[in-house]
Amino acid sequence: MKVEEIEIEKIIIPEQRARATFTDEQWQELKASIEKNGFNIPILVKDNGDGTYELIDGEHRIQIVKEMGWEKIPAVITDADEKKATLLNILANTARGTQNPMDVAEALKRAADAGADIKELASATGHTEFWVKLYLALNDLPDVYKEALRRGDLKVGHIQEAMRLGDSLEVDAALKTVLDLGWSVKVLKYYVDQRLAELEALRQAGQDGIVAPPPTPEQAEEYVNYGDCMFCHRKHRREELMMPVMCPDCRSLLEYILSQLGDPREALQTCYNALSYYFDMLNQQKKQQQVQQMISQQPVQQQYTQQPQYPPQPQPAYQPQVPQPQPQPAQMQDQMYVNVQQQQPQPAPQQQQNNNQQVLTVQLTSEEAELLKKIQQLRREGLL
Repeated sequence: MKVEEIEIEKIIIPEQRARATFTDEQWQELKASIEKNGFNIPILVKDNGDGTYELIDGEHRIQIVKEMGWEKIPAVITDADEKKATLLNILANTARGTQNPMDVAEALKRAADAGADIKELASATGHTEFWVKLYLALNDLPDVYKEALRRGDLKVGHIQEAMRLGDSLEVDAALKTVLDLGWSVKVLKYYVDQRLAELEALRQAGQDGIVAPPPTPEQAEEYVNYGDCMFCHRKHRREELMMPVMCPDCRSLLEYILSQLGDPREALQTCYNALSYYFDMLNQQKKQQQVQQMISQQPVQQQYTQQPQYPPQPQPAYQPQVPQPQPQPAQMQDQMYVNVQQQQPQPAPQQQQNNNQQVLTVQLTSEEAELLKKIQQLRREGLL
């Protein structure tokens, strides 16, 4: 290798070569650096042996100095063969990080045609062998997609996802849809996943040879905008779908409910109604238990019948009898009569004989009388 100043007019720039992509800002920064600091890094060329040179690296610097009026430029001249020169071109430009993907693909193909194998290309670019194979495959795309890659309308990720479909008609339909609808790589990936699942379902159903043509852009748009619910299997817009973290038991419960009740919205209302009825029943049982507990904790003294005593006791002196109020039917329980009196305690009631039986009137406190009223009310309502 040697460094010389060579005439710019004698430098040949190959059409198929790797090129770093410069923004306007980067272009202006490089130009300002050359104007201020001079030309510090020579370009790299290969001597063709006929007085001309093939450019390996330095296309942007050549264009800038030509704008500045230079006629000669410092260059490192190498006698590398086609294979080595192409590898040097790829290495120099891919190291800068931003390249036109078709330029890289064409440069890789040129190196492969010159004898470089996949491992050598992967080593020169610092990428995997899969990456090299993917970029080499870009050279087989129709021209419309190559130009889309150059313009930036397509990305290599689009090509990678579309190629998962396998069939050339499917790949072509997917890439056309990307250009028509402006899909991102992420959206295309979702479409490809859905389409592959559909094709696999047809294959398992024994219809591998009866596959519908690839979806139109309108149909493909429905693929990516709608998805199937994993439980009810209805289609919903993707933004309405969610993926909860769910244990197997909860999933089995949901699947069972839907299998028994059908439509999810109707099933939801049915579950609400059933649970409401269930909780009402529990509340009713709880109230009954509370009443039973009140009765057991505060027993009420009830009226009872008493047989006449023998031998007969002396009768007290005659006193006028005050008629006793007759009990009402609502106050009769189990053939026992209770007259509730909430006033202050009265003298002991007079015994009254009727058919050889005596009726006793029991005095209750105000708290006991109130409790008895509650019990009688609950009985009339049928709760006891």
